[in-house]
Amino acid sequence: MPGYLIFWKNHEAHFSAVRGPSQTYARVSGPHAHARRQSGDPRTACKRAGTPWRLRRAEQYRKAQRLRGDAIAQILAVTRPHCAGSVSVQVKPNGLNYPRLGLVVPKRFLARAVDRNRAKRVLREWFRRHQTLLIGRDLLVRLGTRPSQMESLLADLERALVSER
Repeated sequence: MPGYLIFWKNHEAHFSAVRGPSQTYARVSGPHAHARRQSGDPRTACKRAGTPWRLRRAEQYRKAQRLRGDAIAQILAVTRPHCAGSVSVQVKPNGLNYPRLGLVVPKRFLARAVDRNRAKRVLREWFRRHQTLLIGRDLLVRLGTRPSQMESLLADLERALVSER
């Protein structure tokens, strides 16, 4: 059968007008549209995969622990950077009972946003794990050169902090 006949056979003009559309509104999905949606009572809660444990408050990285513009400018003006590899660290006492972290990851060293975000995520995770050792200090971590690998980034950070103490 030639291709044009198949087209005309399946054209909308050849469907029966007696039988209505399968949905009242074709753009709005019905409950049958999603395979993973549970059928039955819509009020029942979906079972979600969650973490079996939560971090204790002392292990979390909270919003109050972020360094903002004024505090970053104050650290830059008062302290001297300690460099190791691709990282420079500046530390200043903050007079609080928790540490704070500031990150400077410039676009000129990590051009892709994915890489910058990964570097910040790795540094924040290191800070979260070691924050009990840093209580009462503000920590400003800056990338000074392009890191060869993310693992070397943490090693450089450790060396910079050791040279600071």
